[in-house]
Amino acid sequence: MKKRALLIVNPTSGKLENQTELVKQICHLATNYAVTVWYTTGNGDEQKIKLLLQENFDLIMVAGGDGTIKLVASQMDGIKIPLLPIPFGSANGLCSCLGIEVWEDSIKALNMGNTIQMDMLDVDGELCLHVCDFGLNAGLIKKFEESDERGMMGYFKGSLSQIFENNKNNFTLEFNGERMHFNAKMLVIANGDRYGTGAKINPTGKLDDGIFEVIVLNPDSFKEWTALTLGFIREDFSTLDFVQTFKMDRVNIENHGHTDFHIDGEMKEPQSTIGISMSDMKIEMYTNFAY
Repeated sequence: MKKRALLIVNPTSGKLENQTELVKQICHLATNYAVTVWYTTGNGDEQKIKLLLQENFDLIMVAGGDGTIKLVASQMDGIKIPLLPIPFGSANGLCSCLGIEVWEDSIKALNMGNTIQMDMLDVDGELCLHVCDFGLNAGLIKKFEESDERGMMGYFKGSLSQIFENNKNNFTLEFNGERMHFNAKMLVIANGDRYGTGAKINPTGKLDDGIFEVIVLNPDSFKEWTALTLGFIREDFSTLDFVQTFKMDRVNIENHGHTDFHIDGEMKEPQSTIGISMSDMKIEMYTNFAY
């Protein structure tokens, strides 16, 4: 007798023209499971998903972007069912952290059977899956959302304007019994190791080690921006004195300039103080990496 799987699909994720056919292929390739498909509607999804998860499923599959995965994960507290993410979104940062770049990688991960007990962050009561940051990258996301020019060209133009702006931000961090002040272009709180683009912002990060990293970046010249770019290529920032990394399980951030910030790519209202800690909640998550 086959096991039971629930496939939750966001029909608006990524605007995939062939989404219906891809869903059929995924159901066909999950050969050991009888798959029930359920589509989000944007209307009361949280409560509906919570009720669905009470049924006797052996696997939860989520086809969407970071927001859809977070939507499902937020309803899984106390539910011991493994989750298989399927990258259907325009932003698939968590999937990138798990070595899942395209939907075929999800099927590969399922067949391999590799899972981790994935940590999650609590950002002032909101779940964070892989990254939250303040400053440069958040500003890029905000400009991209507000721009009429879509696609990577719009993002690229926004990045050029941001790089050469004098947009340093003032933060105070309280962690491990210390208070430290920073004037920085960007402050990153990373549970995972990379962004959805694949760029590794946190090369030493692991999703199941019980801690997160805070990365302070303050490149201040064209030479330092070039060195930072090379650091991304090498996946190593250890020789850059304008990049500092701290490991912790909780931090209180004073955001003195009410700098823009986002959680998993979703812009949030600027706040003066933000408390971040490891969540008590973990999810068994499929991965293509051997953690």
